[in-house]
Amino acid sequence: MKLLYFDYAAIVILTILLFTTLIRGLTKGKLNRCYIELIIIGIVSAIADSASAYCDNIRLTNMLVRNLTHYAYLLAHSSNTPLLVIYLMIVSDTDYKMRRFKSILYTLPFATVVASLCINPFTGYIFTINDNYEYVRGPFMPLLYVSAFLYILIAIYYLIRYGSTIGMRRSIGIGSMVPLLLAANLIQLFEPRLLLEMFAYAIAMLLVSSLIHRPEDILDIETGFNNRAACIDDVNRCIKNKKPLEVILINISNYESLRSLINAGDMRSLHKMFTTLINNINRKHDYFAEMFHLGGGVFCLEIDYTWYGIGPKVAAQINDELQKPLNFKSMEIQLAPYVCIANCPADIPDAEALVKFAEEMVSAPYTGDVLLATDIFQKKRYDLIRNLDSIIENALSNHLFQVYYQPIYNINHESFNSAEALIRLIDPEYGFIPPDLFIPIAEKSGAIHRIGAYVLDEVCTFIESPEFKDLGIDYIEVNLSVAQCMRNNLTKEILEIMGKHNIKPSQINLEITETTASNSQEALQENVRQLMDSGIKFSLDDYGTGYSNIERISSLLFDIVKLDKTFVNVAGNNNHDIVLNHTVSMIKDLGMKIVVEGVEDAQLLKRFTDLGCDYIQGYYFSKPIPKLDFIEFIKSKNRA
Repeated sequence: MKLLYFDYAAIVILTILLFTTLIRGLTKGKLNRCYIELIIIGIVSAIADSASAYCDNIRLTNMLVRNLTHYAYLLAHSSNTPLLVIYLMIVSDTDYKMRRFKSILYTLPFATVVASLCINPFTGYIFTINDNYEYVRGPFMPLLYVSAFLYILIAIYYLIRYGSTIGMRRSIGIGSMVPLLLAANLIQLFEPRLLLEMFAYAIAMLLVSSLIHRPEDILDIETGFNNRAACIDDVNRCIKNKKPLEVILINISNYESLRSLINAGDMRSLHKMFTTLINNINRKHDYFAEMFHLGGGVFCLEIDYTWYGIGPKVAAQINDELQKPLNFKSMEIQLAPYVCIANCPADIPDAEALVKFAEEMVSAPYTGDVLLATDIFQKKRYDLIRNLDSIIENALSNHLFQVYYQPIYNINHESFNSAEALIRLIDPEYGFIPPDLFIPIAEKSGAIHRIGAYVLDEVCTFIESPEFKDLGIDYIEVNLSVAQCMRNNLTKEILEIMGKHNIKPSQINLEITETTASNSQEALQENVRQLMDSGIKFSLDDYGTGYSNIERISSLLFDIVKLDKTFVNVAGNNNHDIVLNHTVSMIKDLGMKIVVEGVEDAQLLKRFTDLGCDYIQGYYFSKPIPKLDFIEFIKSKNRA
């Protein structure tokens, strides 16, 4: 009598596994589809095995049913291991290497089994049912086990050959199947009464599920697409395997603007609309593209290698659809999509650079046409972005940061009596690196605190020097970043540096931006209060960049308000001039002085002088310059 309990357990395990896989949404992509096929073929095998064993146990006399159940089991069971190898090829991203000759060799064992089963009714080489209705194995039955062993050997080869590509956890998940299936096949070969094969298969699939098919690792909950980490892993694996890779990058450039206009709930609905649109194009044309959400309005579609070269057509279709206005909650919303085709590594060398490029390709001029990565990708720039953390650390360690000074003209005194200190980074390999590039990275890493301390120390050293005393400069403005303003011991750090150089509070003016004031109000007010109590004055920088409100400018006791260059750019427009005039009057009525930034010609100088502004800063007088050049500039101008 054959023991059916192991088959029953296998059916239960595999059915639950199929159900949970579908519930978790693991249905997109070749890997997930192949995994579902493995589960289904396992369920079919276990049902057919238990049915045929039951018929054998009761010696069912209906020969048609007996033969059908045995043939169904042997065919389905013989499909398990070849399908497992295909799954392994997909995991290792090497299925594209399966050319015609290799395909013939690969399918030969399974084809032999199928041929043997087809001729078995005439030969009885695989099995027969004798006159006593007993199931009898034929002389070629070991052929089925040989076929399974061959595919298991191929699986072992792939695990060894591509283990580093697959990754440790995935290798363990798939590798656990090999000893389980080998042991079960050997036991059942010599002890047919124990139906262990499908039970071992079910346990192996359970291990694969827990170690490989983990939606929390690869899925983006917001869209149902694969996430950023999955994209990086997949692209790097393709490049490592030298697999031809064509991707379509999408960046909704006005995504942040839309988010500022629409509440969070509606934004999620809008987000779902254009992700559904992308998904529908993929389904409609059966491109089998792997879809990734990289964050915000940025997406990546990796076209299946069998469709390699079709990227321009797909990109054009996506671009056309995204250009159409979206009807959303009685509104007509116009997206501004950047759609770009890239080939890796021919155009972009690795996944990290690809993701950075996708996020920053909006810096290219917007035309509405499909872009080519070859036209706009600059390898050196993306190498720079990727290495910025180490570049910043190297600059701090080797004193590569420099402090430049931009003179500020005092309109009333007709001389230069202050300046703004600005950090500059000149790297030996990459040259000048703009602050707006390295400052956000330094804030994320925490290096901004060391940079801020360095700038203040350099400024204090300069103020302490004999050269400074002869310049007639009253104070130097020093910027504070958002991260610095959130620091609890900010006051202590600043006063310690100033104390070390015997700097008076009146000789330092600290600048904070409007963005800082809006993001860290409570922490900011406490730090400002403590520093003001110490005699240090403050400037509000970049006033007018989009966060302005009367409450903020009136609640924080700034000595100076610096008008952003946006005010300069709109000067001369009647409506904007009205806003500008009232803004200047309001600030002056609050008892604050005004610095106008970005002044580049004499006409603007006269315009803001007539308005009653106090200081002018801009290229009309000087760009930011190194300390020695600044000393010479001030000496020549203030003596004139």
